[in-house]
Amino acid sequence: MQWLQLSMEMKSQVKIKALKGSTLRSGDCLGIFAPASPVRPECVEKGRAFLARSGFVSQTAKNLYDRLYHLAGSCRNRLADLERLLLDPQVKGLLAARGGYGCLPLLPLLDYALFARYPKIIIGGSDLTSLQLALWGKIGLITFSGPMLAVEMARPGMVNSELLWGLTKGLAGASSEALLSPYLESEKIIYLRPGVFSGVCLGGTLTLISSLAGTGFLPDFAEKIIFLEDRGESLYRIDRALTQLRLAGVFASPAAVVCGNFDLPAPAEEPLLRDFLRDFFAGDDFPVLIGFQYGHCSQSFIFPQGGDMKFDCRERKITLLETAVD
Repeated sequence: MQWLQLSMEMKSQVKIKALKGSTLRSGDCLGIFAPASPVRPECVEKGRAFLARSGFVSQTAKNLYDRLYHLAGSCRNRLADLERLLLDPQVKGLLAARGGYGCLPLLPLLDYALFARYPKIIIGGSDLTSLQLALWGKIGLITFSGPMLAVEMARPGMVNSELLWGLTKGLAGASSEALLSPYLESEKIIYLRPGVFSGVCLGGTLTLISSLAGTGFLPDFAEKIIFLEDRGESLYRIDRALTQLRLAGVFASPAAVVCGNFDLPAPAEEPLLRDFLRDFFAGDDFPVLIGFQYGHCSQSFIFPQGGDMKFDCRERKITLLETAVD
């Protein structure tokens, strides 16, 4: 058992060399792809109008409006769209149209070497969690856990545009602090063992993270700031997913856990959620934040998957320690 413990300790000390996409600039072209569930053309057009108002042009993937069962087309076509946009020199970043379901089957089919040769910004959330964590775990590519074109960007007021474009245009240090820190000012946040902590940020939708356990695509969460959120999952399913991650060692030695928004389907369970999360993490020794504004909610927090951040919970400050783009 000693060699196993030593092996795990050595693994946690290995620092992945981060790959970064290029800094976005006004006038850049963003490629829109659908890696998961089908998208509605009217929602895509509303999202493209948002991009135009933000100073960007956009290009849709060839098979964007495909539909096969519950998916936005076949795995082959969705992969072809992704790779085509990745190789297009005119496209400076990739933006997911929506989540839903469908990224998980793509993971064993992805050409990770291609992503390593042509690193680009990838923005998305929800079902994109599995894709983003696999890209970080396999090649160290920094992506952005944030809004999607045909969902948040298609609805007025849902996106913190200043934060999104600030991070993708290279803000860090004191410049990022002013955009990130207001998220610690909410009186709704519950702090367990508050203080100052820092680390690489990883996470996203809870049930997507738990679905990666045992697959070879779950990255190492040791010394990481773990973000968790979800939508439409009952309390017992949240319990199951969290317990699965605990049994898989995800909560063995994180820098901290940040629990975001959880929209439960049963209103009667909503008052129980915070107490449940507090009890679940009560016996741990790392900081935990509960009720942080992140996930399937308006003006959600946006963070770089693989980006290095510092949280000062007493001073209510969040700082991105290094730019997430080149």
